[in-house]
Amino acid sequence: MTGLVVGTYTADMGGAGDGLLMLPGGRTVATPSPSYVIASGPVLYAVNEGAGTVSSFAADDLRPLSTASTGGTWPCHLALIDGYLLAANYGSGSVSVHPVTGGVIGSSTDLVRHSGAGPDAGRQEGPHTHQIVPGADGVVTVVDLGTDRLVDYRLEDGRLRRLGETALPPGSGPRHVVTHPNGRRYVAAELGSALLTVAGGEVVASVPATASDGHNQPSGLVRSGDHLYLANRGADTIAAFRVDASGAAVPLAEVPCGGAWPRDLALFDGGLVVANERSHTLTYFRLDDGVPVPSGEPTAVGSPTCVLPL
Repeated sequence: MTGLVVGTYTADMGGAGDGLLMLPGGRTVATPSPSYVIASGPVLYAVNEGAGTVSSFAADDLRPLSTASTGGTWPCHLALIDGYLLAANYGSGSVSVHPVTGGVIGSSTDLVRHSGAGPDAGRQEGPHTHQIVPGADGVVTVVDLGTDRLVDYRLEDGRLRRLGETALPPGSGPRHVVTHPNGRRYVAAELGSALLTVAGGEVVASVPATASDGHNQPSGLVRSGDHLYLANRGADTIAAFRVDASGAAVPLAEVPCGGAWPRDLALFDGGLVVANERSHTLTYFRLDDGVPVPSGEPTAVGSPTCVLPL
């Protein structure tokens, strides 16, 4: 398989990786635990989870271009919106906004901090922003695992104006969200090990993330047409769901991920690529009528945390 950028956990976060890795070619650049990466034209943007910063790199050779502080701790997700880079700081429960000019990240123009907590004392002692999702009509949704909320903002002149929020079941611990053309939002609930369906500002359905027994923490969630694919850490599976005409997410199949602790997954070459953090591998699947089928041999990568097809 070709055309991938992989972010890894480096020693600062207990990992065994090198930073950013480009496949094929094996080019690398050392940067502190780039646990999420996005691309825009010739530029890559990465969080440095262990350092509380965001960085940009040339996409062709991983040449460093800039680095800026997020003003928070453990940044874990990014979005580029209207010339601004937004970073979710998981540790401090905040979102920073940075102007971007020619691939160079500037100092933050805004830093919004969430407040509150959830019933899981070990994981929800405070807010934990986990994902930033650009939406229709300029709405930006921030997923907060710590407070069980989807918080909506509008980005205006480099600042975030709060619009409202959607409350999710207490203790569900939302991690990632995808939106379907039917207008519904599907939420990977990490702490509740479920896939939630949100419509009209409320949860209308919940299905288990896995059929397996035991502790499980869903992670990455992607959509391909009417199919949803969810990575399950603990069960170590990929669960496939089909969105039916009513908007319900119907379990379709669940297959072993081919490794341990699938941290992220992405659509790639008509199939899926999965980053297995604890087995230090990438695994590949073709999609057969929506069902993931293993394809090819795993690729060895130290502590992969995110995958980005170019």
